[in-house]
Amino acid sequence: MEESTKAKRFDDNKKEMKHKDKVKHFVLSFVLIAVIYWLTTNILISIIVVLLIGLAKELYDQQKGKNTIKESMADFGVNILGIILGLSFSYYLL
Repeated sequence: MEESTKAKRFDDNKKEMKHKDKVKHFVLSFVLIAVIYWLTTNILISIIVVLLIGLAKELYDQQKGKNTIKESMADFGVNILGIILGLSFSYYLL
C-alpha cells in the first residue's frame, strides 16, 4: 500500500511541475511580447522575435532530452497563447 501512495505522490508532483512550467511559458511570452512591442511598436517583429525565442528554447530542450516532442509542442502552444493575449493587451494599452 505504501508503494502506491509514493507512486501517486510522485505522479501528482510531476503534474504540478508540468502545470508550473506551462504557467512560466505563458507569463514569459506575455511579458516578452509586451516589452518588445512597446520597444518596437511593430507587431510582426515582436511576434517573430518571441516565436524564435520560444522555438530556440524548445529545440534546446529537445537536444538535451528534457522534453518529449509532445511536451515541446504543448509548451509552444502555451507560448502562442501568451503571445496572442500579451499582444492584445499591449496593442490596446498603447
